[in-house]
Amino acid sequence: MYSLALLSLFAPQVELSSQQPVQELSAEVITAAADLGIRLPSTVPANWQSLLQPSALAPTAPLMAPWPTVDWSTSTPQAEGMDPNGIRTAFQYGAAHGSNAMLVIRNGYIVAEWYAPGWAQDQQEDGFSMAKSVSSSLYGAAIAEGIFPDIDTKASTYIQEWNDPAHQDVRLRNLLSMNSGLHWDFFTDYIFLGLANDQNQFAINLDMDDVPGGTWIYNNSASQMLSAVFKRHTGVNIDRYAQRRLFNVIGMHDATWMQDNSGNTLTYRSVFASGREFAKFGYLFLRGGEWDGQQVVPRSWVRNSARPSQTENPFYGYLWWLNTGGMAMQDVPADAFYAAGAFVKRIYVVPSQDLVVIRLGPDDQSWDDNAYLGPISQAVQ
Repeated sequence: MYSLALLSLFAPQVELSSQQPVQELSAEVITAAADLGIRLPSTVPANWQSLLQPSALAPTAPLMAPWPTVDWSTSTPQAEGMDPNGIRTAFQYGAAHGSNAMLVIRNGYIVAEWYAPGWAQDQQEDGFSMAKSVSSSLYGAAIAEGIFPDIDTKASTYIQEWNDPAHQDVRLRNLLSMNSGLHWDFFTDYIFLGLANDQNQFAINLDMDDVPGGTWIYNNSASQMLSAVFKRHTGVNIDRYAQRRLFNVIGMHDATWMQDNSGNTLTYRSVFASGREFAKFGYLFLRGGEWDGQQVVPRSWVRNSARPSQTENPFYGYLWWLNTGGMAMQDVPADAFYAAGAFVKRIYVVPSQDLVVIRLGPDDQSWDDNAYLGPISQAVQ
């Protein structure tokens, strides 16, 4: 667990004039980011929304490499327009900070790959909260298929227990944006949720602390409601849908997803995959949700996932973390977005530079995303 005092020593500093109005990020935003090893500034310009640029998407055709459904093609940094010294600097940083696996994909090719001694290329690792980004992608696909009408569908449409005045207006959008209003205590509920035999029912039974669309709270139970809603509506677990609609399509055949003791998919955590497999998921989003001619996730969903989904946390989309305005990672383009899990699991996507970057490994409380991704990004020539 990161303390706010410790984090403030290392938080990125956004240069603001003394007259410029600012928005202070809430303690809930800073604490949630810190717990994932993410360093956010304590304040941002009050007009940060006016600084947003259209979401960049890497070109879809012609592709510069074969689709990596079976396996990745490899190249060299120089051949793909990168300075190898920048990648070397990043990998040295990552190795010194306890990484197990690091990969750089440029133009669809693996140009650099590193594994800790004793760590195999196909060795799987728990991605923890990176599963939230996977869950988000599946809802984008499900809405496109007509399984759900749209993102503003009320959860109470499928959850009978939520047909009360407090819960009835919670929408899928709120569950995907972390502003559902559902009760969450960052310390006790994290434990209680994990101990529950039926984590879907645990989430359903929670009271409301705020109105939907109000306070931004990083809420695992709200994310678990995505499992409950999907299962109540379709009668099947969302991990089965993931295998058919996502994993089998992009070649994540060995990926698995944790379930609770009642057999519910844990949509807030724990997709297990190798670094190369996680990179395929990042590559899907780099290519605008397309995979080898199939639109797996709608392009509009990818764009919206990579933009702030509410106003309290400018660095959060639809269960993806963002580099809004370049204010979180100042040496990285502002269009970068990433799946982030506990113990510094990362899938970074930088569309404007045609980059996917992976970091897997144990926790390191001194981790700095900019110190790792920055040299890689700046290596693009």
